[in-house]
Amino acid sequence: MRPLAYRSSTFRGNQLHLLVTSLRSLRSPRTARKAAAALTCTMLLSATFFVGGPAATAAPVAPATEASDTRQGEQVGTPAVVPAPAAAQAPAAGPLPGAPTTGSGPVTEGTTTAGGTINRANSQQLTDVFNAINAFRATKGLQAVTFNATVSEMAEDWSDYMASSGKFEHNPGFHTDPRVEGRWTYAGEIIAGRPDHSGAGLVDQWIASPGHNAIMSDPNYTTIGIGIARLSDPDYLLGTVNFFNFAMPPAGSYATAAEFLNGSAESTPFADVPSGTQFADEINWLASQGISTGWKEANGTTTYRPVTPVNRDAMAAFMYRLVGEPPYSAPYYSWFADIAPGTQFYKEINWLAEYGISGGWDEGNGQYTYRPLTPVKRDAMAAFLYRLMGQPAFTPPATSPFVDVSTSNQFYKEITWLASLKISTGWDEGNGKFSYRPLNSVNRDAMAAFMYRLVTSPANG
Repeated sequence: MRPLAYRSSTFRGNQLHLLVTSLRSLRSPRTARKAAAALTCTMLLSATFFVGGPAATAAPVAPATEASDTRQGEQVGTPAVVPAPAAAQAPAAGPLPGAPTTGSGPVTEGTTTAGGTINRANSQQLTDVFNAINAFRATKGLQAVTFNATVSEMAEDWSDYMASSGKFEHNPGFHTDPRVEGRWTYAGEIIAGRPDHSGAGLVDQWIASPGHNAIMSDPNYTTIGIGIARLSDPDYLLGTVNFFNFAMPPAGSYATAAEFLNGSAESTPFADVPSGTQFADEINWLASQGISTGWKEANGTTTYRPVTPVNRDAMAAFMYRLVGEPPYSAPYYSWFADIAPGTQFYKEINWLAEYGISGGWDEGNGQYTYRPLTPVKRDAMAAFLYRLMGQPAFTPPATSPFVDVSTSNQFYKEITWLASLKISTGWDEGNGKFSYRPLNSVNRDAMAAFMYRLVTSPANG
């Protein structure tokens, strides 16, 4: 009879520390007996991985005035150090939130449905493992993890590999698999095997092991994928669970394993942004970072209202949240005559002014106004983002890339900076020329795309 077996692996931070144990085959009774004593205790492969570091706080400046496992380096007992992905820094805040690396983009599914390769014969074990993990987390007062079908395919691939190879070992590249690479801020893996077909029994093993217990108890994890492989003659069950916190999840997000298995629609943060909508990935990323929570509708759903223009007050809130809501005490007296204390987003708007991101309009009577309910125009959006990033050194081109933005435009430098980073490339007018449409209002869906591209730009990472 094969023994109970379990291992765990976590990634969290600037440094990756590996403790590698010897690997043993569980295929033959002889090697199983030899491995039994070792495998019934925890065999722990662990590491920490933090994305980015604290940014220095910039001194306030005068507001500007607006006119209109490492592939493992496998050294037994020796730590391997892997640099964390760099995070873009903002002028008055900490690092921008974790986001997919440039070019990762959404998972391309084509005609393939996420989770389409999952073996439905293991549905009971999938459901039992998912429910047991969340029942355990509930005893800790933790939020339930969600189920991801793409991650589950990845986990099942590994369980199948262990079953076919007779090896019981971690997937050394689970965190760099193309299906998830560049998308996560926290990643962990646990595996187990037992001589029956009990999914709940796998979770009991992990609960009994301090290292695995710690992974399941970690509040940083929000999503899991579960992979099950079953052997017969004799019966044996192999389970792999990958834990993640995603900046942008791959396709196939569901509240529960049962919802996926029952054919329910994929979960999305906003009822009016179904999967496949233009900028859906960017909007969902915005929600995952807490930058936008949308509107709670009377029917209980949450909506994003993607084609609604972004007003200047909301834009201040979006930018403040984008840089991590840095410590800031709002002034007793407002920078702006039309922003009184108690106004929604009073703190965020004054933060914007104090750090030179927006100075508002000079009304000519010694007062400035912010005009909070005015929609943000595309030219002003470029200026906002350029200043948010600390006004980086940039020499604008001698010839404008846009037919409707002259070199004398007040925001020419900011607009062409935005274009140089591919944050906005404008509209192809079909004659080899491009327009920027600087006076068009920015809708909420496009704003999400701007912010996502800003965070993932190579120049800011």
